[in-house]
Amino acid sequence: MRATHEPTTPQRPSAVHRDPADLAPSADRSWANDFVLEQRLLGVPGTQIGDALVTIESHLVDSGESALEAFGDARAYAAELAESSSAVDDAITPRTVVASVLGVIGMLTTVYAFGPWLAGEPATITVGLVVSGALLLAVLALFLANADAVLRMIVERVWLTAVAVVLVTGATVVALLLLTGVLVQVPGAVLLAAGATLLVLDAVLNWLDHGQGDTVLAPGESAPVRAAGRVLSTLTVPAFTLLMLGLAWLVHSLA
Repeated sequence: MRATHEPTTPQRPSAVHRDPADLAPSADRSWANDFVLEQRLLGVPGTQIGDALVTIESHLVDSGESALEAFGDARAYAAELAESSSAVDDAITPRTVVASVLGVIGMLTTVYAFGPWLAGEPATITVGLVVSGALLLAVLALFLANADAVLRMIVERVWLTAVAVVLVTGATVVALLLLTGVLVQVPGAVLLAAGATLLVLDAVLNWLDHGQGDTVLAPGESAPVRAAGRVLSTLTVPAFTLLMLGLAWLVHSLA
């Protein structure tokens, strides 16, 4: 018989658990991981996930049952609890949207302008370049508008995700190769500076937008301050851009 989710006496562990499943060590690890994943996909805040895991652990210790016997399928039970959840986590803020758009445009602009700048030539903006950029921004907008659904597809339908990636990549390449009409030519240094400026803005917004994160916490715990995570979030796009610029410079040097 399925147990119900009842409040428990708040516990105060001395350290933050790195793996959320550690809050319910009596549960089968795969069951606990499925439960946490489903709750995450349903937007349940980390504090409520932690409270549920502690309650599950308390019941399993008292009853001696397995998690499957006591609560049934992990994902079904997670969905059942999510329906009664009073709060839904919304990690995508307007600042996140703006930072993501600026980061994508800045990265594409900087990488595209780098070659002409090295060669001392103007950067040619073609129809294909604009179309491919618009396509990538549309994919980004789709993800930001339906983040939970997209993440669920990535987790549960790997092959469908792979097909989608191939189709988007193919459409981008086709647009670049076939739509070669020239719209405008811009000095390489000017376009490179514009792209770098957008990357700086992206980094600043990501730094401001990154708080403590929605950590899964047991009752009584407080979220840790993770400076490394904030730096990683801030520098991911600029660092990836620098990596591509390094490869472009190497190819240019060898040529």
